[in-house]
Amino acid sequence: MSGDNALKTRILHLLELLTVNFWMIPLLFLVMATILSFVNIYLDRMLFSGWGEILPFPFYFKDADNFHSLLSLTASAMLGVTGVAFSITIASLTLASQQFGPRLLRNFMKTQFNQVVMGFFIGTFLYCVLLLQFSSTLEEINLTPVISLTTLLGLIITEVHQELSERLEALFPETLETSEHLPAAALQSQEHERFETQGDVVRVQQAGYLQAIDVTGLRDYVTEQDMALKLAVRPGDFLMQNCGLGWCLNQDALDEAKQAAINSYLIVGNTRTAEQDAEYAVRQLVEIAVRAMSPGINDPFTAITCIDRLGNALAFLLNRQFPAEQYFDENARLRLQLKPFTFSGIMAAAFNQIRQNTAFHVAVIISLLETLRSLAAQARTPEQQSAIRKQADAIHVACQDEIKARADLEDIKACYQAVYRFLPVPSNSQ
Repeated sequence: MSGDNALKTRILHLLELLTVNFWMIPLLFLVMATILSFVNIYLDRMLFSGWGEILPFPFYFKDADNFHSLLSLTASAMLGVTGVAFSITIASLTLASQQFGPRLLRNFMKTQFNQVVMGFFIGTFLYCVLLLQFSSTLEEINLTPVISLTTLLGLIITEVHQELSERLEALFPETLETSEHLPAAALQSQEHERFETQGDVVRVQQAGYLQAIDVTGLRDYVTEQDMALKLAVRPGDFLMQNCGLGWCLNQDALDEAKQAAINSYLIVGNTRTAEQDAEYAVRQLVEIAVRAMSPGINDPFTAITCIDRLGNALAFLLNRQFPAEQYFDENARLRLQLKPFTFSGIMAAAFNQIRQNTAFHVAVIISLLETLRSLAAQARTPEQQSAIRKQADAIHVACQDEIKARADLEDIKACYQAVYRFLPVPSNSQ
């Protein structure tokens, strides 16, 4: 019994030593990346050797230049991000050591978040480097590295999808069931048309991308000044110098000081950020899908993976209450009207560009319709149903002139009709 206790004590001591070692988790990622690279190459040799000649249409992987370029680009990107992350981590640990003493460093070293992030970056970098050694011999050994490169693309897509999920969770925390306390937008104000007809135009004073809005501060300011403000822009929009960003209802003239004060509550920068932009991470996945369908790559499988992830994000939004777009004072007077994000707008951002680039990709078209069918089965509001119907109709119309094979058209029609089985008939069609 004492021997068992001693062994347990030693194991616990070893675990404690490992948890305070900053490089333990990154080391595990490096080992996994090494094993994964050799296992994938072995599987490619066993399963896909010579397939590029038999089924060339999906296998842009067989082109050594394409393979080499993608690996080099990904490895360079991962190395750059790793350097930044490592520098920030070391700077934080240095400041902690100076401010709180070196003995407290173990508390910071035990934080696993930084270790996992660092491990993912350097693990992906090592995976790319190990695969690069095979890129020059692909054509000589007639090898098509499908599994190896699909794994790399999967790592990238998974990371982007994780950011998308976290961002949507933060921006849309209210479920439809728990948001009954939120007022209905249609009943909140009768002043919508007054802004454009009677209000003063508020001008942009700094060009760039609108990254965030200090909603609380802006609401308090316009309330204090006895004004009502309607914004025509939202985070993610590009603001051009001196263009209108909204309208203000004010008893007095809207002077330069008030214009500057309103602009001060807008955070403008040179690039888009995901801070308050619900479409930012969506467009990242869309970009991967569109590039995958380009003639130079022609990889519908990656595009389908992106569609699956986008569909999952949209399914999450089906059960979420979108943030309030109107804010009132204590006397129930409208003070601030924001330009809202909508389900139909986010769906358009997710599917429009993919649909517009899928003319000859039957598999991608079917994937889009199957995703819409799943969303239609869960849709709960007329807006959601209308957005799904609009996308399904556009996909069905777009492929009619481009796809010639009758069997493909019949498959697409069957998927299109499956979407409508979950949607009510529009009132104008009755």
